[in-house]
This record gives sequence, C-alpha cells and structure tokens, in this order.
Amino acid sequence: MADAARKTVAAGSDIVRLRSERFGNYDVPADRVIHLPDGLVGFPQARQFALLEPSRPESPFRWLLSLDVPDLGFVVCDPMLLWPEYAADLPALEPDVAVVAIVTVPANAQEMTVNLMAPLLIDCGSRAGRQLVLENGRYTTQHRLLA
Repeated sequence: MADAARKTVAAGSDIVRLRSERFGNYDVPADRVIHLPDGLVGFPQARQFALLEPSRPESPFRWLLSLDVPDLGFVVCDPMLLWPEYAADLPALEPDVAVVAIVTVPANAQEMTVNLMAPLLIDCGSRAGRQLVLENGRYTTQHRLLA
C-alpha cells in the first residue's frame, strides 16, 4: 500500500502539493480540489481529489488524482460533450454542477470505455461531489468510447 498521502498546503497560500510516485508531483490550486465525502464505489478511503486541467485545451480528458491515496488516479471526461443525450438521464442539475465520468484506458487505446452508469456530480461552487449510480439499465460501467 502507498505511503500516507503526501500533501501539504503551503503556509499562507492556496496551493495543495500532491506527491505521487505513479503520477509525479503537482502543485494544485486549492480551488481544483474536489471533496467526495462518500468516496468512490470501490475506493471509500479516497475522498479528496485534484482535478487537473487537460494538457491540450481541446482535449475532453482530464486527470482526477487522489490526495488521500497518492498513487490512485483516473482519467475522466465530461460525458455530455461526447453524448449530448446523456443529460436527459441525469436528475435535474443545478446550473453550477459539473458531470464527469471515469474512463478506462487499456493497453489498446481503441478499446477505451467510460463508466456512464456511475458519473460524478460536482458542485463547482462548494467543490463537493458525489458518485451517482444510474439504475435505469441504459448505461454500463464499460460504455465503448470509440466505435
């Protein structure tokens, strides 16, 4: 198991330092830290994450890196950018709520999948979020990203 999270908030600043052997070291603005009080399905101990900006502005993908478990991270995307009709299956969202879905990237990137069954809903104002499990039977945890 990884060492305890290596994060610090620099005195008098709004920077969180993430230190990870797997993902590298990042100084993350505190306003990019997401709090998931209930954790994620399968990862209840991971409750604070840094949501990193994409390396290319046009990319739909971002990193969601755990501050609690330094070597735990996920590629995420906004599913409504890729499937606009997806919004109709979500509960009514407040205007300041972002939706992200976890992407699985196997060795063959052509086989990438997205977990559309359990998106993350994040209140952009409070930076608090939760994982929502959609039980309508329309989506899976392994929705193919590329046809």
